[in-house]
Amino acid sequence: MIYPNSFAKLFEKPYRHRHILLVIKLSVLLHVFLSSADVKAVVYALFRDRISGKTVCEWSQKFPENIPNKKVKYRKGETVILFADEKYVWVKGVQAYWWSVKDHLGNVLATMITTARDSASAELLFRRAKAKIIGQVRAVVHDGLKSYDKPVRKVFGRNCQSIVAGITGKFVMINKCLYWITNNSAESLNAQIDAYYTRVHYNFNNIDSANRFADMFLYRMHLRNACDQV
Repeated sequence: MIYPNSFAKLFEKPYRHRHILLVIKLSVLLHVFLSSADVKAVVYALFRDRISGKTVCEWSQKFPENIPNKKVKYRKGETVILFADEKYVWVKGVQAYWWSVKDHLGNVLATMITTARDSASAELLFRRAKAKIIGQVRAVVHDGLKSYDKPVRKVFGRNCQSIVAGITGKFVMINKCLYWITNNSAESLNAQIDAYYTRVHYNFNNIDSANRFADMFLYRMHLRNACDQV
């Protein structure tokens, strides 16, 4: 429900801004899904208001859409399996790493971009994922990067398995049950990241802007999942 006072604020201009809040908020939300050039075109089509792509990017930094602090709650006794992966990206011409982790239900729990491909980065990724769930993680599936092994047990406990699996898959015993495990889930997420990543022409200006972009990707995934829930 939109209350009268809140609705009226949408037509006010924030301090030192010449555009109303409605245009700004809509631009920021559209920027989660579209390039700044496309957002500029949509805003002109709707409001006949001329803005620049640079302005859209600046609004996205100043008026960001925050991911709701909602946790994924699993059924009692459910075997929670996470799928982690990392991929190369470029930050001002220097190679960096886009980390991501999702659960067995398809929920993307955490993403981030770092300049290092080490255990400290993997641990940070897992701690962010753990903060988003209510349940016991029994296994983490990954592509074999050694940096995952210690953080898996440090964050999720000694009984959590660190499983190496590729796209071909294999049988694994987890929590006294036999599962067919592949890392296709993480690879499919990487394909979505690649499609989203093309918006910045495969290069970021700095690590902060790269991580804001990763946050936008996570917010986009959250919105898509929220629309599908009954």
